Amino acid sequence: MFTFRNYYNGGGVAIGDVNNDGLNDVYLTSNMGGNQLYINKGNWKFENITDKAGVRGTKYWSTGATMVDINGDGWLDIYVCHSGNARGNEKGNELFINQHDGTFKEEAQKYGLVDNGLSTQAIFFDYDNDGDLDCFVLNNSFRPIESFDFSKNLRAVVDELGGARLYRNDGGHFTNVTKEAGIYSSDIGFGLGVSVADINQDGYPDIYVSNDFFERDYLYINQKNGTFKEDIQNETGHLSLASMGSDIADINNDGQYDIFTTEMLPEGDRRLKK
Repeated sequence: MFTFRNYYNGGGVAIGDVNNDGLNDVYLTSNMGGNQLYINKGNWKFENITDKAGVRGTKYWSTGATMVDINGDGWLDIYVCHSGNARGNEKGNELFINQHDGTFKEEAQKYGLVDNGLSTQAIFFDYDNDGDLDCFVLNNSFRPIESFDFSKNLRAVVDELGGARLYRNDGGHFTNVTKEAGIYSSDIGFGLGVSVADINQDGYPDIYVSNDFFERDYLYINQKNGTFKEDIQNETGHLSLASMGSDIADINNDGQYDIFTTEMLPEGDRRLKK
C-alpha cells in the first residue's frame, strides 16, 4: 500500500468460449503471479492449459481481462490490462490473438493496443457504428491524492501516461482518438469502472465511467459523429462521491437503462466519531 495505492484491488476474470466447443472457459488474472486459462471440459471439470496456450503473460500486475473477437475471425481473443508500481514497458497491456489450435499469440503492438497507463479494465464496442470493434481503456492516476491543487480544474488537462483512452479501429489497427473524441484523459481521473450502453436509445453506445476520490463520474453521450459529450450533471439527479465500479441494465423492466454505481462514502459518520 505504501508503494502502490490499489494494492488490494485484486485481479480480473473473463469468461467465454475460446475453443468454440459450446462451453464457456475461464481466464483469471493474477496481480503478482501468472495468469491462468481454464478450458471447460463439461460437468464442472476444467483443465488448466495456460502454458500450452501461451497466455500466462509477461507483464507486471495484471488487472482487468476482456474476451473479444477483435479481428472478426469467429474466435475469441484475450486482452489483459496491467497496472502496479512499474516502469517502462513492464505494464504495457497485452493482447493474445487466438490461433484456432488451442494456442494464442501476443500481438498488442501489432494492433496498436499497448497502453502503458495504470489500466483497470478495457471494453470493446462499436462507438462509431462502422461495423468493427473499437476500444476504451480505463486507467487510474499515477499521482498521489495529496499532490493535487483542488482549487484548479484539471479535467481537460491531458495526462500522457495516465488518463482514460479511446482507440478507434481503423482496418484492424487501433488509433488513439481520445482528445478528438471528447474523452477526458486527465490525471484526476481515478477510473475504477466502465460500462457501455445506449443510454438514450438513439442507436449509438454511450459510456459511463466510475471515478474514485474527488473527481465526479463521467457519462459520455455519443454525438453520432465520432465524438462524445460528457453530460452527467444534466443527465442524472445525483452523483456518488467515490465510485468503485458500475454496471448498466434495465433493473425494473421498463425498457429504459438504469445505472448502478458503487459508493465508498459511508451512509453516516458514526464510526468517525468514536
